[in-house]
Amino acid sequence: MESPSSSKSTGILQVIGGLYILFGSFALVSMVQNCRLSFAPLDGQTGLMADMLRSNPAYASIMRALFFPGMLYALLQFASGVGLLRLSKFARKVALGCALYGFVAALYTAWLTVTYTLPFTLDYTMQQVKNPDMIVTTRNVTLASGYFGIALGLLYPLVAFILLKRTPIPRYDFTQS
Repeated sequence: MESPSSSKSTGILQVIGGLYILFGSFALVSMVQNCRLSFAPLDGQTGLMADMLRSNPAYASIMRALFFPGMLYALLQFASGVGLLRLSKFARKVALGCALYGFVAALYTAWLTVTYTLPFTLDYTMQQVKNPDMIVTTRNVTLASGYFGIALGLLYPLVAFILLKRTPIPRYDFTQS
């Protein structure tokens, strides 16, 4: 029979493993769109992101440079999530590395958001507003969503790192089977 702390450890690892699989899957799927935006000619592409990349070559270069580290991170996150579900000690180490990298990447992404993305998105969104009564609300919602995204992006890897650091892989007792 498993001890209560072993059961709790297993539950925490399963939740984090499941989230790593989920977020890694989302990242891998989004890489298809990012590949098209980052490496295909932008001339025929439409949308906010295509407009942002076209209007700012420095931002476009940064996004291209981040594609391959992002792809590797998504693969490692997915694989470590599967490993955490299997209670692999190596997967826990990889997941800790992913959490640490995720926090550093979230700091960098926060800087990119404040420097490039949010000002462009705010300007782009404000051009779409036709009702003068909605200008202040639209501005506030756009800014709040940007800062909420930054906070969430920083919070998740930090919490995952702390929980992974404190939660050991439970030892399986072969005499109980």
